[in-house]
Amino acid sequence: MHRLLAASVIAFLALALAPAVPVGAASPNPLAGRWGLYTGAWDRTYPAYRHAHGRQKRLFAKVALRPHAAWFANPDLDKLRDNLSEYIRNSQHGDPNALVQFALFHQWPRGEGARRTPMTQQEQAAYRTWIDTAVRTIGSTRAMVILEPDLALDAPSGHTIDRGVRLSLVRYAAQRLSTLPRTTVYLEVGAPDWLAVPTATRLLLDAGVGYTRGFAVGGTHHTSVGADVNYATRIVAQLARSGYPDKHAVLDTADNGRPFTYQQAARKYPRSRFHDLGICRTRRERRCVTLGIPPTAHVTGHRRALHLTRRQDARLAAVVDAFVWLGRPWRGNGGSTFAPRRLLQAARTTPFR
Repeated sequence: MHRLLAASVIAFLALALAPAVPVGAASPNPLAGRWGLYTGAWDRTYPAYRHAHGRQKRLFAKVALRPHAAWFANPDLDKLRDNLSEYIRNSQHGDPNALVQFALFHQWPRGEGARRTPMTQQEQAAYRTWIDTAVRTIGSTRAMVILEPDLALDAPSGHTIDRGVRLSLVRYAAQRLSTLPRTTVYLEVGAPDWLAVPTATRLLLDAGVGYTRGFAVGGTHHTSVGADVNYATRIVAQLARSGYPDKHAVLDTADNGRPFTYQQAARKYPRSRFHDLGICRTRRERRCVTLGIPPTAHVTGHRRALHLTRRQDARLAAVVDAFVWLGRPWRGNGGSTFAPRRLLQAARTTPFR
């Protein structure tokens, strides 16, 4: 039994760490190649898979054995350093070329609900120290960093009273992270059902997109890949007109297997919090939360599965580096609690293998 389990784990790890696309001189995509897979206890998805049996094990595998980005937000510097170091070690498994993926989320030290209260000087200094600690810990790791999920709250319409201060801190983070030799940074800009393209572009410029590879779309929403790539393409074009050509995007597909907009969710789930919407009940249900297309840097060739036009498929090839899993539909309470029942239900109802 133990040998069978070990063989199963090795087979899944080989699949997860296999090259997503051929790597060579002609490939400018920094995310191409081997992706690491976290198999430690901190994430809790892998232990759930390891202790499950039968069909439940196969369902847990749909998350546990696919690379997905952890969120680092703990203000304690020692815990940040220790947790991030452990996450890197347990994602690379001794292979320094395996890509480690995570988000840094820290511009709301008192929570997003406090955005009408200005950050103190002490909080601003603590943010810079926190970023400096992350930078030293990452070092020469091959990493993809999605910087500041919910950055869209810093847009003029986000009612953040000191948005200029917070954006200056995000610029500091983007600049510091960009000095790392093997780290690729994307600023999280929301989704097409949130900010208009000119507003999103201005936000990225103010947040330091000039230092980064580009931006991430869809991390906290559930819009379709087609809508996301159209949105990303228009932002890329506006950034180029603003003097920043050749920017790229990553699209979050963790929870848009049955896509819908914020406005559609408000009608279907009038009494639910947007970050804790119901998981699809069946594979036929529409406009509900379930796993989307698995993470990969091979973003083309999925037209039928994603209901894309030829133009959208071409746009994916031109501006999108990868589908990534930044959202966490297997967590509840706004993402703070591992919820195995949500994971199992999302794995049962996803239209993707």
